[in-house]
Amino acid sequence: MKTGRWAAVGLVLGAVTGLVWQAPASWLASGVQALSKERVQLRQPQGTMWHGSAQWVLASGAGGQDALALPQRLSWRLQPQADTSLRLELSLPCCTPEPLQLTLRPAWTGVTLEFGNGRSQWPLAWLGGLGAPWNTLGLEGKALLQTQSLRLQWHSGAWQLQGQAQLQLQSVASRLSTLRPLGDYALDLQGGTSARVQLRTLSGELRLSGQGEWRAQGLHFEGLGQASTGSEAALANLLGVLGQRQGNTTVLRWG
Repeated sequence: MKTGRWAAVGLVLGAVTGLVWQAPASWLASGVQALSKERVQLRQPQGTMWHGSAQWVLASGAGGQDALALPQRLSWRLQPQADTSLRLELSLPCCTPEPLQLTLRPAWTGVTLEFGNGRSQWPLAWLGGLGAPWNTLGLEGKALLQTQSLRLQWHSGAWQLQGQAQLQLQSVASRLSTLRPLGDYALDLQGGTSARVQLRTLSGELRLSGQGEWRAQGLHFEGLGQASTGSEAALANLLGVLGQRQGNTTVLRWG
């Protein structure tokens, strides 16, 4: 009898394990959509939850009319590690010269998401899929993201950021201005006890600057937008949408 019971347990465990390892990619797609409130979607998923591909879409939510997809399919590989962590590898021909590496480390006191050191390139027009205000701005250009020892940790009921990241916005343009390009910009993130963000202009007629701090409630940012001499008329509409106008200066606030 005992032998029969153990055999039955073994069959059940084997069946459950096989089901998990063959879980369809649609399970992962459903989880991503639920966690993001359908702002991030993996459409037309193929393969399994552990090794598959899908069309990566940004949307303004359920039924969003502005949803936009990247031009090629996103491929992923999710691998459990011996230390109970999960390693995720993302590949996208248009945007990742090398696969992006992410590691999820659960712990009794929280969870840590580690971003491998890497570079990626993303079209700014993709943000229009999120709806307002991005669809109004109608941005063009590209964003180059570089991460170094970047970690996002949930601990004691709050998020903490460690490491560094830089986002370079190159050849930025907007449908709200005839001036093309508006300029090039850099957004620097420095993690720590109080993670900080700095926005600076590298070149261009639209001058943007500001500083922010990552707080328990999220990102709090304050900055300024200004038009270079001679470009005021061409940038008036855009500066009016970006924030509150004070003469020839726009106050930028987030959070």
